[in-house]
Amino acid sequence: MWHFSSTSLSEHTGEKFARTWEDGEHELLRIYTKDMKDGNGIRIRKERQEYPGIRFDEAINEKLPTVIKMRAFPKDV
Repeated sequence: MWHFSSTSLSEHTGEKFARTWEDGEHELLRIYTKDMKDGNGIRIRKERQEYPGIRFDEAINEKLPTVIKMRAFPKDV
């Protein structure tokens, strides 16, 4: 299973939450609050979990543009 994720830069001061969506047979999308172990409060985390069902090198070539796009997505939700 692959995990692609990003965490907001700013602290979340609202209620804690967790939402999960299944997208097709091999993908799970999640957004939730996460207590940071480094003492930096609560942050919002976006996560995508997948079972690629293809060879490792094919998955890397397919997912690299997605990872780059996720890194460019605004971190503050």
